[in-house]
Amino acid sequence: MVIQLQILFTQKHSGEAVICELIKGENMKVSVVMTTYNGIRFLKEMLDSLKNQTRKIDEVIICDDRSTDNTVKFINEYIEVYNLKNWKITVNHQNLGWEKNFLNALNSANNDIIYPCDQDDVWHLDKIEKMTAAFEKNDNIWLLSSGFHSFCENGGIPEIQNPVPTETAEIVSRVVFNEKYYQILRPGCTMAFKKELLPLFVKNWKPGTPHDAVLWTIAALLRKLYIYDDTLIEYRRHDSNASNEIIHGYKYRVNAINRTIIINNWYLNSEYFDENKLQIVQNCTNWCDYRYKLIVEKKPFYWFKLFRYRKYYLNLRKYFGDIYYFFKSK
Repeated sequence: MVIQLQILFTQKHSGEAVICELIKGENMKVSVVMTTYNGIRFLKEMLDSLKNQTRKIDEVIICDDRSTDNTVKFINEYIEVYNLKNWKITVNHQNLGWEKNFLNALNSANNDIIYPCDQDDVWHLDKIEKMTAAFEKNDNIWLLSSGFHSFCENGGIPEIQNPVPTETAEIVSRVVFNEKYYQILRPGCTMAFKKELLPLFVKNWKPGTPHDAVLWTIAALLRKLYIYDDTLIEYRRHDSNASNEIIHGYKYRVNAINRTIIINNWYLNSEYFDENKLQIVQNCTNWCDYRYKLIVEKKPFYWFKLFRYRKYYLNLRKYFGDIYYFFKSK
């Protein structure tokens, strides 16, 4: 990694003092991590948008989960035709499922910044350039998420881009830490993160848990979660999206409760713990515990107790949704 230091001197006219400010810029290397499974329909658009990035990608890792169509053949031919020596595809020995496949793929990344990538989206050609420059200018960014434009094909479910509260109106700004810190407000395909975040993610990830939700929550707790307020990806929604399996339903709700408790408990006992966040994090854990007792253990009294923690819901509709899942079976 090349480190360049630029020293700016500003001297007061009175001759009192000289203020020296060090600005650090880093030439950081980039890994793009893609998982594939029977993705031949949309694959060329995604690969083209990676190949044509205005900033060169240092490493592209593709992990295929035993596709039964021509996905692997197409990717190998694409790599050969365009002589993409820094691109590599591996095929799993058995089908692992999209979550485990993504976990293994992320662990294969070697560079400073990791960009998770879906097989069916289209990236704006300056996405890598813009987001990587933001990392290089601000050491405190560990996870950066951009805006997206969602479009639907073949029965896809539209994805709503929820507003994200930030500390400033600048194009790159830190996300406000509040009671909704656990709530993921951008999909994983819009994210990039420093490799330092990876071991913390691995420690807190459990089967059945979306990788982006874990990354977002940890970065929020560490106060290293930032938004790039520009649309840098075309987010394709269709009938075969892997995320369609987890967005709605009883299991997803219970998983969200459990993963938040796990991450909160880790944080409270970690070297990163900040006492200023203690009350919010403890209250969030209590809120999750009450929700579990209502939805899983079917104890209706806890719905009334949850009203005290209503600020932790993304909106009141989610609060009333919990009572719906009290009555709904698994």
